[in-house]
Amino acid sequence: MKDTISTITMKELEQITYRALQESFSEVMSQTLQELDETIATTRDKKRFYLKDKRTLKFESVFGQVELKRNYYQDRETGNYVFLLDQYLAFDGTKGMSPVVQDLVIELAVTGVSYRQASRAMENLLGYPVISHEGIRQQLLNAEVVPEKSVPLEQDVVFLEVDGLYTKSQEKNKRQGN
Repeated sequence: MKDTISTITMKELEQITYRALQESFSEVMSQTLQELDETIATTRDKKRFYLKDKRTLKFESVFGQVELKRNYYQDRETGNYVFLLDQYLAFDGTKGMSPVVQDLVIELAVTGVSYRQASRAMENLLGYPVISHEGIRQQLLNAEVVPEKSVPLEQDVVFLEVDGLYTKSQEKNKRQGN
């Protein structure tokens, strides 16, 4: 029995299992996207969108790298070339990463010490190099900043001036020196 079982640590087992799950999820994601693309192709406005060809899409996701062939169309009204799958999913496939990975990278870069540290953290999390520190910098430069709306105060604000143990009352009608 001892000879048939190789020594493996819990850490190694967890890493192997995680990589296997990443590969499986990556395949499922690819198949799902291809099926969605085919559904879009059959239900599209065929008079407007001419199917030109299929193009390869590769992007990094939390599942690992996803690769698939997606349909490329020419819009006869505008003359532009589009990927209807990208438009349907509100996704820019040219960035090379999923929106979740992009958000994670930006969050790590903004809250962390450096872009290099953010790059290493993503590599440690996903198990493979996802993006370089310069790639993170470029993502931040191209990121859209949406300021938060200011919240108006709904209550009056009271400022207290406290000196030592006593709180002084400042009333306008009170005489000085009492």
